Amino acid sequence: MTTQLISSDLLWREHVANGRRDAVCEWLRANGLDPLAVMSTKEVVVEDAPRGGRQIRCHVIDKDATVPEERIVPLVVPPPYNWPVHDVDAS
Repeated sequence: MTTQLISSDLLWREHVANGRRDAVCEWLRANGLDPLAVMSTKEVVVEDAPRGGRQIRCHVIDKDATVPEERIVPLVVPPPYNWPVHDVDAS
């Protein structure tokens, strides 16, 4: 199973520095995630889903929440091929 690291504390800074902030936010919205709730200090990964297909796993903190929670949603729109992502072996 291959996991792609799409964003993390370090990658988020790279996305912002290279003008991709809005594109990342639009990608999150297209996949059913609120970019204002997704924690930029935590990892956002695309991975194989247990029942087939791909999914996004990230941590969110909703408006009135006090503790972040892990959220997993189906991957609807893949990340653009030219984004810096890191393949992580999830063996």
